Amino acid sequence: MLRATTFALVGVSSLALATPAVAQEVNSEGLNDEVIIVQARRRDEAIQDVPVVVQAVTAQELNKLNIREFQDVQSLVPGLRLGQDANGIGAQATLRGIAYDVNASGNNGTVEFYLNDAPISAAILFQSMFDVGQIEVLRGPQGTLRGRASPSGSITVTTRKPDLSEAGGYMTGTINDIGGWNLNGAINVPIIEDMLAVRVAGISEESDDDETRSINNPIRPSRETHGLRASVSFDPLDELSLFFAYTNTDRKITRFDQVESASLADPTLPDSPVLIRGGDRLAVMAFPRSVRQRFTVYDWQAELRLMGQKLNYVGSYTKSRYNSLAPDDFGGFYGPEFPDEITSAGLTTFTHGDTESHEIRLSNDERIAGMFDYVIGYLKNDSNSPTDLQSDTLVWLGAPQPNLSNLLAHVVTPISRTGGSEEESFFGNVTVHFGQGTELSGGIRRIKFRSFGALSIGGAVVDAANEDNSFKTTIYQASAKHRFNDSLMAYASFGTSWRPGSSTNAIIQRNNLTPTALQTSLLFPDPEKSKSYEIGIKSDWLDRRLRLNISAFHQTFKNFGYFSRNTFFASSTAQGPQTEVLRGIAVGVPAKVDGVEGELQFQATDNWSLGAVASYTKSKIKNGTVPCNDYFPADGIPDTSSQVPSFDEIMAATNGGGVALCEVSSRAGFSAPFSATVQSEYTLAVSSDMDGYVRGLVTYNGNSQNDPTNALDDIDAYALVNLYAGVRGADGSWEVGAYAKNIFDTQRALLRASQAASLTVRSPGAANQVSTYRTVSYTAPQEFGITARISFGSR
Repeated sequence: MLRATTFALVGVSSLALATPAVAQEVNSEGLNDEVIIVQARRRDEAIQDVPVVVQAVTAQELNKLNIREFQDVQSLVPGLRLGQDANGIGAQATLRGIAYDVNASGNNGTVEFYLNDAPISAAILFQSMFDVGQIEVLRGPQGTLRGRASPSGSITVTTRKPDLSEAGGYMTGTINDIGGWNLNGAINVPIIEDMLAVRVAGISEESDDDETRSINNPIRPSRETHGLRASVSFDPLDELSLFFAYTNTDRKITRFDQVESASLADPTLPDSPVLIRGGDRLAVMAFPRSVRQRFTVYDWQAELRLMGQKLNYVGSYTKSRYNSLAPDDFGGFYGPEFPDEITSAGLTTFTHGDTESHEIRLSNDERIAGMFDYVIGYLKNDSNSPTDLQSDTLVWLGAPQPNLSNLLAHVVTPISRTGGSEEESFFGNVTVHFGQGTELSGGIRRIKFRSFGALSIGGAVVDAANEDNSFKTTIYQASAKHRFNDSLMAYASFGTSWRPGSSTNAIIQRNNLTPTALQTSLLFPDPEKSKSYEIGIKSDWLDRRLRLNISAFHQTFKNFGYFSRNTFFASSTAQGPQTEVLRGIAVGVPAKVDGVEGELQFQATDNWSLGAVASYTKSKIKNGTVPCNDYFPADGIPDTSSQVPSFDEIMAATNGGGVALCEVSSRAGFSAPFSATVQSEYTLAVSSDMDGYVRGLVTYNGNSQNDPTNALDDIDAYALVNLYAGVRGADGSWEVGAYAKNIFDTQRALLRASQAASLTVRSPGAANQVSTYRTVSYTAPQEFGITARISFGSR
């Protein structure tokens, strides 16, 4: 009943196109009535005056488009792709055609993330989407002004701060037709007017995760999140401002790995006992994955303003706790007739990380001599993330039997990985203004970085995996900007960036007690370096009712962190020689990327706004050497066969190296080269105190090659259409609306494994088992829902 009712409510919004006001709040009075202020250069500036591509997603936009998950921000920012691994630990972000995978880069991403101006793990933001004030997506190299070096960009999330002068609050509730609900809100209380205020915000939500159910287990998938944030603003003096925030979030996930019949993509493979298509959203696991993520974040800020200067201090401390169980059998080998002891066997992970960050910076509050702005500062960022794992090994005599009569042993191997990093840097930036229209800016950051770690398996230290690496490097940035008139500005910029190589490869080879020389050489890739060049224009026309921004860039990488997935390798385990699967291993390869980005916003009438944002990037890895599956035959070309090589076959094909290598020339990122969003809203006064609205959002992704070593996961172009309709108070104090996401039920495979699921069977004379299913991931399911919001005072 809810689905039919909601469809009727939102159907009228098909009258409107969809376009994003991601860089400027569009209202019924026009583009020029509300200017979005950003902190892209660590000072308040109008977004159209900043010589960098920055898109600001305001709190109003998040509410209007029912953005409840951080990952959904990608629907407003073309070229941005966000995601998390099924284990709940790994996070990925792609921007400007260059992918960031936490497994390939550790905590050193191509995109850096910030919460209230302090560096933070991306995974925390994936469950902290409540009471957000603004999200800023900065494209291009960052680091001479903000936090840590990042070659592709940064994403900053600013939570709402307490209002010192007015009490207020809000409550927002959403319910949908696929088993989900979300309730979040906040209350703001001034304790001492204009001096001290407190704000408390919270969230509680439940859903059926990605709607994937197993044919071998009746448990429903689920995701449950609860969060609390308390913040305090204190201005004891006109010259001094203090801020403190405490955030605690807890997320529990139960999910199954989605599959489809392997023969659908490769007809040469045998048919599945139950035909499963990707759109069915089904799995064959007899025991689900389980994930629990708990985060506690303390962040604080202080600002002192004296004699035309500003002294800022930003600090944070983050405590992260991850627990996950990943069963080995996601191909349905052990059916529901096997006990949980067998179907749940796999890898249990417990990661308990701590990160501490401190930054102090001095800048001018008033322009010096009418022409100089400066920022100088110091950053210290330390992280420690020890991980304890338990790896299950089942040893059988012959084919596994449900009554366990031939189970010889269930070996639990403890694995411990200690590690972390220490980073210190000094930075400075100077901007020189020539009159009202021209400026030159230059910045530098000197970085001292150390990473350390050790690995033990079954209590035995793996010496080859010990790490204690130190680096010193310098990055630069320069830009020139000229404003020809009030409507047109042009700029050019150059920047360099640096990232340490991955330290995650050692833990991936968790069962390999004696890695070969080649495998050992892959443990710690060299640091990555990059250079970027960019030009752009920003313009406003028709009395600022029309905005047009265009930019173009070129970037080169040395030792770009490439993540090679699902690669077989020879492993000398405690149970003897075995074929293992590297779920991923990072290597450094040469890469380059060219791209163009554009934004168009138009206030067509006082009631109708529309616009579009588009991104095209062409990223390329040229002659990069990466781990691959190259055994049938061993010809330097990745296999398309699902056949699993034996230990002896791997060693023979690689001349004792234990892992195959292929030379690839392919894209450096998995996202579509071309993507765009279109958004629009039409409002109409229903009465003197009530307005009606219809709005829409179209997200388009072009053809994508996805994983270049996998011929089966290329993605055809597709578009997702979301529609919204409702009524709200003219003063903004309440709103009731309905929405439809993915209204045309578009289904596209975003990932498709190159190999059918396999299971290593440790039994004398028994071969590894190959499933008739392969894992896949599809676009989000169609969703209809209703939402209501009430607010008062400062909100």
